[in-house]
Amino acid sequence: MLPEWLAFPPASTVFIMLISLLLAFLVSIINRLFTPREQFSQMQAWRKEIDAWMKDSIKAKRTNDQKLLAKVKKQEKRVKQLQMKMASQSFRQMKLMPINLLLFFLVWLLVTGRILYWQLFETPFSGPIQPVAYIPWGIFETPIYSLDFFAWYILCSFLFGTLFNRLFGLVMGGD
Repeated sequence: MLPEWLAFPPASTVFIMLISLLLAFLVSIINRLFTPREQFSQMQAWRKEIDAWMKDSIKAKRTNDQKLLAKVKKQEKRVKQLQMKMASQSFRQMKLMPINLLLFFLVWLLVTGRILYWQLFETPFSGPIQPVAYIPWGIFETPIYSLDFFAWYILCSFLFGTLFNRLFGLVMGGD
């Protein structure tokens, strides 16, 4: 199904990067489609309010400003409620996790030919674990650090997931 040359760098490096790009894009699209815009706007407003309170709280404690400390203490109950609401909303978004996992396992099956420990068919990635990418800095005394299929996929997935979440406005934090 997949050509043998895909199992070796640099083809494997680019191939897995494209797979993670595609999956991150699909997951971000799914999250965007299933997250109501109003809900997300509300969560961003809550996040800004909580961040402003945290900043005031830190400043009040650092400067020992009694007036600011009183104001922070007065708002603490509301901020705790907002934090609980945000946690609740985040937990509701976990309902999308099975869809995302299903996508991952489907792609994993197509690329490796296996589901968990069962080998269903042969692909260039179903053999012994071999490096598919290299990072020019290493740990211990190795100047180059090699990554296998899964490690390289995870690294690329974090990169592209962050990128697409920012692009689609799915990030809660800083603007």
